[in-house]
Amino acid sequence: MSPSKKRKRSSPPPPSRRSARLKGQDATASSSSSSRPTVPPPPHPRRGLSVLSTDTENSQTMPKLLSDAVQRISTYSAQGRQHEDKLKPALEACLEWLPDEGKVSVARDILATTTDEDLHQVFFNLLTALVMPMKTRSHAGSVTSSPHPHRQAAEEAVASTLDQPPERENRFRNDCLRRDDYRSVASGLLDHDTYLERGRPQGVGSARLTVAHIVPFSYGSWSTATVQPHTSTIWEALLRCFPDIRRIGFTPESINDVRNGMTMDVALHISFDSFALAFKSTDTPNMYECMKFRGFTTSDANYLPDNGVIVLKQAPGTEDLPLPSPVLLDCHYRLAEILNASGMGDVIDEHWRRWEELKATVQHTLRSDGDSDLGNLLRTALWHRVRT
Repeated sequence: MSPSKKRKRSSPPPPSRRSARLKGQDATASSSSSSRPTVPPPPHPRRGLSVLSTDTENSQTMPKLLSDAVQRISTYSAQGRQHEDKLKPALEACLEWLPDEGKVSVARDILATTTDEDLHQVFFNLLTALVMPMKTRSHAGSVTSSPHPHRQAAEEAVASTLDQPPERENRFRNDCLRRDDYRSVASGLLDHDTYLERGRPQGVGSARLTVAHIVPFSYGSWSTATVQPHTSTIWEALLRCFPDIRRIGFTPESINDVRNGMTMDVALHISFDSFALAFKSTDTPNMYECMKFRGFTTSDANYLPDNGVIVLKQAPGTEDLPLPSPVLLDCHYRLAEILNASGMGDVIDEHWRRWEELKATVQHTLRSDGDSDLGNLLRTALWHRVRT
C-alpha cells in the first residue's frame, strides 16, 4: 500500500458526547466489560503483589456506587488548586472508561474523601501516577502518592518486584520485527532496511518502521539499582486501575516481552505514543478497530487500512512469539479515551512544551546578576510535584 494514496472513508455513527475522537469515527465504547450489573469479585493475588486490592464487594451494585461517586464529584468546590478545572471531567472519565474493577477502585477512593482537599488529592494522584507517566513516555516526572494508607502499602509491595535491566531491548525489537514479518501491523509496508536486503522486491512498498512499547519502556528501566519511590507508585496505580494486567502476569521485568510491542510506521508510532491513535478490540480475536483522536493527522491516515481495521498475526515460523496482548492494548485504548475526554492530555502536553522551551533557552534565562525568573523555572519544572 502506498502512503500517498488517497483513501475513501465511510461515515459511521457520530461520536460519544464525552469522547474527543475525530468526527466521523465510531464512538461506541466497548460494552463487554461495563455492562455487568454487579461489582466483580477480587482477583486471585499473584506473587509479591498480594496486598494489592481492587476494593470490590459483591454486596453493592456498581450503578449505585458509580452514581454516588459522580454525586460526590459534583459537590467539589473550586479553591484555586492546581488544574482543578480538570478534576470533574477527569474523574468522571475514569468512572466511564476504566474497566469495571478500575471504576470500582476509583469510585471507592472518591467516596472515602471527607474534604475537597482529599478529593483533589485523588484526582492529582491519578493525573501524576497513572495518566502522566503513560502520556509522557520517556520524560522523567514526579508523581504524587495516593492519600490512602492501604494504597501506600500496595506501592511497597510493587517495589519488591522491580528488577528490569535494559539489555533486553534489542532482542525485544528484533523479535517483534520477526513476528510481524518485518512489516507494519497497520500499513503492511515492509521495513526499509529489510526491503534493501531483499533486493528491492517488485511491487512491495517500504517505510521506516519502529517497534512501539504498549506500556512504556520507562516503566521497567532505570539507571541505578535503587528503585525510585515514584516507580512503585506508578505501578500501583496501573495495577489498581487495570487489574487484568496483574492477572496476565505482566510485571516490570515484562516490559520487553514481545506481547508488549508492535511494529508500526514511525508516524503512527508518534500518534500511538501520544494517544492520538489506539486499537480497540472487536468480537473477532486479534482484530482491532483503529481509533483516531483529535491529535491524529490527516497524513497519518494514509498509513491505515481503508476499512479502519487491523488483524494481528504471526509470521510463519514465529508461533513461539506471542502476539500483542489484548489486555495491554485495551489499557492503552481506555487511557486514550480518558485523556481525550477529560482534557488531561492537553494539560500534560502544555507543561512539557513549556518545559522544553525553557530548557532550550535556559542559558539565556539564568542571569549572572541574579535577576533570573527562578520562580517561573521552578513552577514549570515541578508542576507535577506541588499541588497548590
